[in-house]
Amino acid sequence: MESERAAEPVSIVYVLPNFRAGGAERVLMTLIRKLDRKRFAGELVVFSAEGPFADMIPPEIPVADLQASRLRGAFSVLLGLIRRRKPAVVFATHSYVSLALLAARPFLPAVTRIVVREPNTPSKSLPDMSHGRLLHLGYRLLLRRADLVICLNSSAEDEMLKIYGVPRARLVRLPNPVAMQPLRAAAEPLFRDAGAGLRLVAAGRLTHAKGFDRLLRAMASLSADTRLTLYGDGPEADALKALAQSLGLGVKVRFAGFERQLAPALAGADAVILPSRWEGMPNIVLESLACGTPVISTPEAGGVIDLAQELPETALKLVSSEAELSAAMTAVAQDGHTALRPSLLPTQYEEDEVSKAYALALARV
Repeated sequence: MESERAAEPVSIVYVLPNFRAGGAERVLMTLIRKLDRKRFAGELVVFSAEGPFADMIPPEIPVADLQASRLRGAFSVLLGLIRRRKPAVVFATHSYVSLALLAARPFLPAVTRIVVREPNTPSKSLPDMSHGRLLHLGYRLLLRRADLVICLNSSAEDEMLKIYGVPRARLVRLPNPVAMQPLRAAAEPLFRDAGAGLRLVAAGRLTHAKGFDRLLRAMASLSADTRLTLYGDGPEADALKALAQSLGLGVKVRFAGFERQLAPALAGADAVILPSRWEGMPNIVLESLACGTPVISTPEAGGVIDLAQELPETALKLVSSEAELSAAMTAVAQDGHTALRPSLLPTQYEEDEVSKAYALALARV
């Protein structure tokens, strides 16, 4: 088996709903770009080839656009494609897509293995998701069918074992990759809002999961010269802007919309804030630390608990309430930096190291 794999690349079909600007999409793009194509021959299948990350795909990677807006419209076509291609591996990184593939496993080629990347901590994410109870039941019934389940943090790994019955031999914990050198190169010149006072940055899709309402309420008690720039767009945009207005935050908060290249803003901030209700392993935390910027985060943000054990509190501080968040932001040091600071991120999160770990995991399947 190993000699055959050494002679011929492992064929992989990666499945994504679309190219929207999300963490799962960014991670998959990195893996497609970094995995050795002499060992892993990948094809990307998307339900709809729309979204700002569409141009991140290397030109040599084939892309199949199923031209469907939802799983319901794409799934029969996806199954047909997999049956024709007979790949060694199908790789999914969205929960509902993973469950659909696992449910359809009897209809997939016998040679095809299913690799699932769990993007969140299920006990945190499922209760607040649409059809959360149904997804929980699907996890209990189907996840053990996967040939490999990739978790992003120790809490998710523990739940896979104890709640969902995934065998230990089929579990692996792998961090998200960070392109350290390109990120730091892109961070200069730094961007920082003019004027005196604390300068904070937050970024992500404007959804309930990200908890930006928590951050806005915590901002109300900070000094008048504090400035928060919130990058991102999403379904909660109008509600968050209305909340900021009702709190009288005025110029203290700027909604900057989606920004493809955040590195200059991350590097220029005094701190980056992550008030999430749930996450798997937030890329914004890793990228901020790589830019030398300390982070204040809620512990619900998945892998930050594991990461905090590797870092001093001055680099990553965990807070469990809006009052603690306000106090932590108030205590942030303002050093007036104008140059890129040394990275705070451990080297095992660098994309080359993570890609090697993924290659080892995929070779086990």
